[in-house]
Amino acid sequence: MTQGPATEAGGRRCQLHYFTGRILASQKQKSTHVSSATGGTQANPVTHISSTTVDHHEFYLMDEFGKERSFKTNDLDFPCREDQTASIVWVIPEGAEEGPFIAAYNHNTNDRVTIEPNRIAHIFAKPAWMVWGIALATLVIVSFMINLIVGMIAVLVPFFFFRWQSRQAAKALLANPDFSKLNSQLSQLQPLAITSPVSLPGQKL
Repeated sequence: MTQGPATEAGGRRCQLHYFTGRILASQKQKSTHVSSATGGTQANPVTHISSTTVDHHEFYLMDEFGKERSFKTNDLDFPCREDQTASIVWVIPEGAEEGPFIAAYNHNTNDRVTIEPNRIAHIFAKPAWMVWGIALATLVIVSFMINLIVGMIAVLVPFFFFRWQSRQAAKALLANPDFSKLNSQLSQLQPLAITSPVSLPGQKL
């Protein structure tokens, strides 16, 4: 693992990390989650069914020093095969021990994949107690100043605002000059040479 530059997004400091190595094995699969919601009236119920497909990618990398690491990503699928060289980038917010993968590179084909901002917005989410506290304060203040009905509507504002703020922070991270600089550095890396096995005298490979 190599530590990249430190950066900031959404008022939170983050540390970028990356690992480059030769692909030893790669396995991909998809999973589909189906959900349903019923609406309409009791006499004429209407059921809405939706499905979400998630790409899972598990692969193993070995760096130039022989160190191996395994990685499992979701919705960060990139084309690759064994013996090609790849880099994986992830971000760890300050105060956290781990963080999501945000980019992957295939140095043989020059393919690069970056995560969708919405997939990492959760790392910028405010604590639940803070959001609920502000929501309840909004309910009390608006209900007192206007009426209860308007207060119950206004209580939703903090939830939508902080959700929007988290997504904006995720977009800011992926557009950050520090991340762009790391992208540029990784794009210049050359594929690792494949070391051929050495034959012993009298041994056939």
